Amino acid sequence: MRKRMSVPAIAGALLTLGLFVLAGCGDAITMTDVSELSDEEALREFIEEHGFFDETEIYGADSMVSDGSGTREEIDPLTFWREVTERHVVRDVYIDHEEGIAEVTIYKEIWGTLNIVDENMVEYEKPMHHEGVRYAVFERVPDTDLDRRHRRRGWKLTDISGLVANSVETLTMDIEWIHVLSATVDTTITDPSVLMAVPDEIMSFEMGEEVTVTVSGPPEDAILFLHTRGHRSPFHYEGGVFVGTWTVTYQGVHCTGVQALAHDSIYDSEYPDDSLLWVMPYEVGDEPEE
Repeated sequence: MRKRMSVPAIAGALLTLGLFVLAGCGDAITMTDVSELSDEEALREFIEEHGFFDETEIYGADSMVSDGSGTREEIDPLTFWREVTERHVVRDVYIDHEEGIAEVTIYKEIWGTLNIVDENMVEYEKPMHHEGVRYAVFERVPDTDLDRRHRRRGWKLTDISGLVANSVETLTMDIEWIHVLSATVDTTITDPSVLMAVPDEIMSFEMGEEVTVTVSGPPEDAILFLHTRGHRSPFHYEGGVFVGTWTVTYQGVHCTGVQALAHDSIYDSEYPDDSLLWVMPYEVGDEPEE
């Protein structure tokens, strides 16, 4: 397998890819041979449809309520939300036809605004520019393969990483580890960019499970939110860590994300968007029957 890029190298890679991406908005794929067109298209369709790769809800425009900091601040926020105005995706696909393996690196770049409304109904709008990267490995399989949840058009997802995304202009946020605990899951994540075997190393929950997520690393005054399918809620700071919970209510394959946002991004009118996201795949329930 080719050597993967480290997270600090994202900016350089995206700068190099920028000339290609800015030629047109929306999705793009890297193609090297016309004979690979059908395979490239199959993998692109796979990624577009599979819930492990869908972070749109994490960047959804639903507003988040702020309880205030309890001290006098320049902005006393009532609510805030993000609005995406432009999104670029580049899929770097390498197919080894002899081995029947495809390695994919997915670069994402998102532009928009961080919008804040204070208690006097004054609205503040700050530029948002995030970049992120994740990795995946696919294996060519016959259509008789029974794993339909992770198979599309002759390709099966065998390994996937989480997504690491962050603000570009200013980044002070850091996450040391995330601990996920439920009746069926007890795992600690220290590096979301590491490939995980599908489905054996993917978090798997049952419908109705209560899940507790604990985060270490961000400063005490940071603002953390938990994003899952149909759910957004703030973390609470308890004994040196941040703790959040959710109840699993949607079957299928999804992503869950932890967003760490700097205090001054919300409470200071001049301080820019300063945030870090770790997004991890998870699945709920059994594979659908025929």
